Amino acid sequence: MSEYILVVDDQFSVRLFIQNALEQFGYEVKAVASGSECLCLATSLHRPSLILLDQNMPGMTGLQVLAQMAQDDQAKNIPVIMISGEEDLEASARSLGVCEILSKPLDLDHFLKTVRATLEKGTAKS
Repeated sequence: MSEYILVVDDQFSVRLFIQNALEQFGYEVKAVASGSECLCLATSLHRPSLILLDQNMPGMTGLQVLAQMAQDDQAKNIPVIMISGEEDLEASARSLGVCEILSKPLDLDHFLKTVRATLEKGTAKS
């Protein structure tokens, strides 16, 4: 099975924008709308190589997803880039293991460089 990037955002237009941008650069992408869907995939046998996680979602925030992922021996090792419009998120997100935090609206060039660099770091750990 090939590696893939999981995009988690409750806004359809944001998921579609990120998915299309990543696919144009050759990445395999799955996109889901909720934290619970993210957790199902993060703890499955075919785990993503990277998770792009929104903070503000109904039902479960990105930080709540991270806290639950930290309880799973496999999921806690998946690199996560958090994407948010919130300013005061960094300390909490970093304490839960987030690799990078990107602000909305996304700067596409910076976003793609961050994804590439995070995937390279993740591959180096393996």
